[in-house]
Amino acid sequence: MAGVYLAKGYCVTGSDLDNSPTVSSLKKKRAVIFIGPHKAKNLPADADLVVYTAAATKDNPELRQAKKLGIKCQTYAQALGDLTKQMHTIAVSGMHGKSTTTAMLGLVLEKAGLDPTVIVGTKLREWGNRNYRIGKSQYLVIEADEYRASFLNYWPKIIVLTNIEEEHLDYYRDLEHIMATFKKYVEHLGKDGILVANSKDENVVKIAKQVKCRVIYF
Repeated sequence: MAGVYLAKGYCVTGSDLDNSPTVSSLKKKRAVIFIGPHKAKNLPADADLVVYTAAATKDNPELRQAKKLGIKCQTYAQALGDLTKQMHTIAVSGMHGKSTTTAMLGLVLEKAGLDPTVIVGTKLREWGNRNYRIGKSQYLVIEADEYRASFLNYWPKIIVLTNIEEEHLDYYRDLEHIMATFKKYVEHLGKDGILVANSKDENVVKIAKQVKCRVIYF
């Protein structure tokens, strides 16, 4: 998200506990990043938006400072959700294979000349060892994570659904709870949306049979 905002011309600052190749890459693009324990003074008082990881606790000093100053605060998933509403979004979902499928799809669209923006959960050699690609078209390809139902923040035009099984049982009660959450997510497509569904996965097929949008099986 930081890379996307930088490419759109925004001033980006942030904090991370440790330096990393990702942090160094963002710094080269003129992001201001503080390394070490989070501090309230790191937060610019004139910030328009604070995007924070779901791992941040309520007593995080920068998050507390942002709320004190009345700055809009969003989780990563919420911020990405806003972006999905603004672009023609293709979201890749499922318990396994999301990063691989998202990367492949992004590369296919790039080779097809559609110049997509892509946000994926792994680094790609083809994109300078980054986990994102900035395009100039309206196409956005994202890896949509089911953990803690993060994907309910996203509003794609197309959903690619790879597989559904019992996973993240520290959040979900059981498979029934997982299926209900996936169904709610897929319903974000609307009648004009497209669900690309794995015909070999029994749970995916069950979801596909309940939607009102167009379904393409693979």
